[in-house]
Formats: sequence, C-alpha cells, structure tokens
Amino acid sequence: MEQNFQNPQIFDLEIPDFSDLKLISVSSKYLNIILLNLTLFSIFLIGAFGVAFYFFYFNLTKLQILTIVTGIFLIIVFLFLNAIIGFKFRKYAVREKDLIYQYGWLKRSVIIVPFKRIQHIKVEQGWFSKILNLKSISAYTAGVSGGDVTINGLPEDIAEGINQLIRHSISEEKKEDGGQA
Repeated sequence: MEQNFQNPQIFDLEIPDFSDLKLISVSSKYLNIILLNLTLFSIFLIGAFGVAFYFFYFNLTKLQILTIVTGIFLIIVFLFLNAIIGFKFRKYAVREKDLIYQYGWLKRSVIIVPFKRIQHIKVEQGWFSKILNLKSISAYTAGVSGGDVTINGLPEDIAEGINQLIRHSISEEKKEDGGQA
C-alpha cells in the first residue's frame, strides 16, 4: 500500500526576532577579574619557563631560548588583547520568556535560553567578585548540548533579580501545566 508522504517547507516562521533587541553589557568591573586571572596565568607561565630553563638551560641554544621567550610573550599579549577586545561583546538581555547572552569577537556566539527549558539556576560569587559586588548566574537546561548559559560580571542586584524572575517564571509554568514539569 502506497502512502502519500508530504513535508512542505515553511517560509514564514513565527520566530521572535532578537536582532533589534538592546543587549546590556556586563559590568566593566568584571574586566578587572579577567585581567587578574590572566596576570596570574602569565606569572605561572613565565615561572614554569624559568624553572624549566634553570634545569635544562644547557640543552638549549640562544636561538631556541629567544624563540621560546618570544612565543610566550606573543601568547600572553594575544590573551590580554583577546580579553580586552572580547569584553566589549559580552552582553545579555532578559525578556519575558527567555535569557539571551552574546560573547566573542573572533567568533560571535549568541545563546537564547527559554525559561521553560531551564531545569536549574545557580548564582555564584567568587572572592574577588564579592569585593567588586559582582555575581555570576548560570542557567542549566536538560538534554541539549550547548543549551546552558553562564553570565559572569553581573551587579549583585541584577543577578538576584534575574534569578528571581526565572524562578518565578518556572513556577508559573509549572502551575499552568498542572504541577507537572
């Protein structure tokens, strides 16, 4: 028996457009945390090279040492430039039904997480973030790779406000579904 299978293409999708949405930059104080972490990493990298050079210096020519030092210097410069330039593109928005996060300057990424897909939400604050009154918020979704989002560098009150909004939205969604999620 032959069945007539049809699957027509749909052109006019009713997908909300976010291109005209005004995204908000994370706190400029968060750049200090990024730069502190990079400075600590750079010190570690230079220290590791210094220890390696101390124990293996007799095996390296001056050209090899110069090449390694230049390579380490270029890596550190790239990391700092990448952090400073990329910081301008760390932006977020909260809409009635979803959370949007944009990041990256070499490769721009935009994550849109609908509240009804969020399984768990977490607000964190590291020791340096506490000094700067900043928090991070992470929203976790179930079953989809790349569906989780973490927004670092939010002012404390905004992070807590987003947390409450999402929790309220999730609880309202459960009520509408009759208590089943």
